[in-house]
Amino acid sequence: MLARWLPLVLGVALLLVFAGAFAADWGESVVVRDTGERVLSRSSLPGSGEFSIEYVHSYYEVPAAEHFVAGDDEDFKLVGISSPSEAVLDYYELEGRKEAADGERMRLLPEEARRFEELPLIGTERGQRTVVVSGERVPLYGDGGPRHVIIRVEEDTFFTEMIGAAALLES
Repeated sequence: MLARWLPLVLGVALLLVFAGAFAADWGESVVVRDTGERVLSRSSLPGSGEFSIEYVHSYYEVPAAEHFVAGDDEDFKLVGISSPSEAVLDYYELEGRKEAADGERMRLLPEEARRFEELPLIGTERGQRTVVVSGERVPLYGDGGPRHVIIRVEEDTFFTEMIGAAALLES
């Protein structure tokens, strides 16, 4: 009798596991895509939703960073800019408060955060744009000339996690 019900019980249990996997909150990631929509990198966001884009300012030739926080609807907001050069902060022409970020850098905290659903960028060796998420650094530039990319915050799903696991096994 038990052998007769075992396949049904196992089938229902498996169905519940898969349903839970699809319904679970897998978090969000910063996703870098090329202009053909191919994923170049996917970095899981920390609970704070914070990430940044570091670069060398093309005019002032000093380091700078744009600081973002992921929103609730796969969007993100520019919440600060930092640089050792106050001129870089002024270059953005944003109303806001300037403060010391650390011993070397200043930070501009805009009065009103700028919201993005995606951010198209061109990465070059000169500008050295790099996405930084939880200490992980993803260069947006390469040796072969300018690289056109699009930055998005995307919800992680069962499928994105499986694809990520498969990519790790291949490398």
